[in-house]
Amino acid sequence: MNTQNKNVLIGGLLAIVFVMAVGYAAFATQLNINGTANITSTWKVNFDSSKKTGAGVVDVTSGGSETPIGSISYADSDQTANLTANLKQPGDQVKFTLTIQNTGTLAATLTTPTMSSEDEDMECAGSTCTKGNIQFTMGSLSTTSLPAESGTATITVTASFIGSPVSTTGTETGSIKINFTANQA
Repeated sequence: MNTQNKNVLIGGLLAIVFVMAVGYAAFATQLNINGTANITSTWKVNFDSSKKTGAGVVDVTSGGSETPIGSISYADSDQTANLTANLKQPGDQVKFTLTIQNTGTLAATLTTPTMSSEDEDMECAGSTCTKGNIQFTMGSLSTTSLPAESGTATITVTASFIGSPVSTTGTETGSIKINFTANQA
């Protein structure tokens, strides 16, 4: 084979390789994806605000002739529970049972709720808040895992009269807030 034929053959092969490379690149970059995605999940984890009174929600134990009083209200889209206790004598207790519910379509994991108070005289540390003769003590969550659309967890907070009868002249009132955080499981 002479040199001229070899050069034509090599040039032709290079042209074919070049055309194939350009064709492959054009084919590889022409990717079209058409579609629609709908997200129908809902997130709703909060205190069950329908549970404000009644046995099993607010239970009282009297240390004397006067019955203590306890009340629950909810705020911040039902993610804050406000608890108030009126106690008069040793032995008085108000037990609050709070229910956290998951009515959304995503499973949730709860963190340990926190206690706080806007009352400057109320001292809070960990799971206890104290003011004068009233002490609020928060128990543990019944569960930290809430399945979608049906999960519930409960937590109990007890307000107790901790002083002696001579240390008070009337009804003592204390108020705290309970907040919780939930994360997607």
